Amino acid sequence: MGTKCIRIFSFFIPTGHNAGDYRDEVLRRLTQLAERAAHSGLVLLHENEKEIYGDEAERCLDIMRELHSDNFKFAFDPANFVQCGVKPFSEAFPLLRPYIEYIHIKDAVFEGRRVVPAGQGDGEVKQILQAMFVNGYDGVLSIEPHLAQASAFAGFSGPALFHVAAAALKDLLKALNQPWDGQSGDARNDIL
Repeated sequence: MGTKCIRIFSFFIPTGHNAGDYRDEVLRRLTQLAERAAHSGLVLLHENEKEIYGDEAERCLDIMRELHSDNFKFAFDPANFVQCGVKPFSEAFPLLRPYIEYIHIKDAVFEGRRVVPAGQGDGEVKQILQAMFVNGYDGVLSIEPHLAQASAFAGFSGPALFHVAAAALKDLLKALNQPWDGQSGDARNDIL
């Protein structure tokens, strides 16, 4: 398909088991994937998903310290951190900022761990974006709203809720005085 970047996860941990007990095996497997990616000229983007080894900030940092390279980087998902009980900007971002390649635009609330439009939850999305933009970030913002359904193996918003998610991102970008491609007024270029 011609893609250069592939999003990956660091393996689900069996229910009731300690994630730390699987560290060596997770790193062994991820190292093999990273070596294949380097050989193929691909970039693997590890996302912090719930219930995997790299779900909490410290374990994501562990992975990045071991494997970060031109072919192994980080995809930052604020909502997934919230759903793991981690404050995305104040706890995870300071540790992971040097490794972030792109950002999922997804938010959640601590109470009930449900997904909400960006900027309307506890995901500190505005602060994350502001910090990235101040440092010259011009990378990808991937809308992954999961507003109708969110589970470990599926997420769905549908067209109407995707527009809600896109509008929430536009509101955040406007509040941060950041342009997006669609501001030209030309509907053909309005990707949001």
